[in-house]
Amino acid sequence: MSKKNITIWGLGIVGGIAATTYLLFHDTKETANINLYDVELANDNKDTTVEFHEEFLPVDDGLSLYISTTCPKNGDIKGIVQIIHGMNEHARRYQDLANFLAKNGYLVVTSDNRGHGFSIDSNNPHGHMDSYQRLVEDQVAISNYIKDKNPGLPLYLYGHSFGSLLARMYLQDNDFLIDKLLLTGTVAHFKMSKVGCFLANIANKLVGSDRSSWIIQKLAQVGGKGDDWITNDKKVLKDIKKDPLWMSTYDNSGIATIWKSNLDLKDGEKYKFTNENLPILSITGAEDIVTGGKKGLEDTKKTLEEIGYKNIEIINLPNMKHEVINELDNEKVYDLILNFFDK
Repeated sequence: MSKKNITIWGLGIVGGIAATTYLLFHDTKETANINLYDVELANDNKDTTVEFHEEFLPVDDGLSLYISTTCPKNGDIKGIVQIIHGMNEHARRYQDLANFLAKNGYLVVTSDNRGHGFSIDSNNPHGHMDSYQRLVEDQVAISNYIKDKNPGLPLYLYGHSFGSLLARMYLQDNDFLIDKLLLTGTVAHFKMSKVGCFLANIANKLVGSDRSSWIIQKLAQVGGKGDDWITNDKKVLKDIKKDPLWMSTYDNSGIATIWKSNLDLKDGEKYKFTNENLPILSITGAEDIVTGGKKGLEDTKKTLEEIGYKNIEIINLPNMKHEVINELDNEKVYDLILNFFDK
C-alpha cells in the first residue's frame, strides 16, 4: 500500500471516529425547561384537617432545600415519615399520601431533591446533580433537622424509584438514624450501570457535565418513550403532562449520578451496617419494568441480605405499574404503607 493510500486510510479512520463520537456524544441542547416564575411557591393543600408548612433548609454548600411538613392538626404524633422522591418529579406529588399519613398520626416531611422543583440555585440548576453522595447528605441533613425539632419520635424513611436508590445509599453510613425503611418502584441493579457510568464520564469530559449528550439521554430512558409505564391511571398521566414542575431531562452529570447510585447497590464494602434488624418493606407493581421482575426483586432482597439486613419483606402487586401510590387501586397500597408504619 502506498504512503498516499495509508494517509487517506488513516484520515478516514480518524474522521470516522470523530463522526461517531459526535453522533453519540453531541449536545442535544435539551434542558429541564422549568420556569419557576410560572409556579406558585405556596402548595395549595386544600385538606384543612391537617397542619401544613413549607420552608427552605440551608445546607452546608449554600443551597436551600425546599421542604414541607404535614402533620395531624390535633392529637399525638406516632412518628416521622421522610419521603425521597424519584426521577423527574418533586415533593408535591406526595401530598395526598402525606395528608393520609398525617390523618393517621404521622408527621410527614417531603423535599425537592437538589436540581428538582424549588431546590435549585446557580450551581444546582434543574436536571443537574453532582453526585448521589451529595443528595444523601441533603437527606441526612433533613433527618437531623426534623429529629431535632421532634425529639424521641421514630423516623421512617421512604424512597420511591430513584429515591429508592438514594434510600439504599442512605443506609451506607446512616442506618442508625432510621427505624424503618420503605421502598416503592424499587429499582433493580442493572448490569449496564457500569457502561452507563463509563459513557457518562466520557460525555462529561467531551462536552461538559452541564450538557445533555444524545447517547446519555438514550441510556436514561429506563421506561422507554412515553409515560404509559408509570401507572394505569390515565388522569395521573394527564396531570404529569400539565405539571409545571415535572422535568423532561437531566444533564450529563445528573444521569451519571443516577447510574452511579445504581452501580453502588452491589458495593457492599461501602455499607458500615449497624442496624441488622431494620424493618425493610418493598412494595412494587408486577407490571413495573424497573424492578427487574421477580428475578430483580429477589436480587434486591439478596443484596440487602448480603449486606447484613435480616428483616426484609417484598410485596409485588398484580395489575400495577411503577407508581403504586398513584395506581387505580392505590387505597390498597396506602393501607399496606400505614400497616407497615403502625406495626
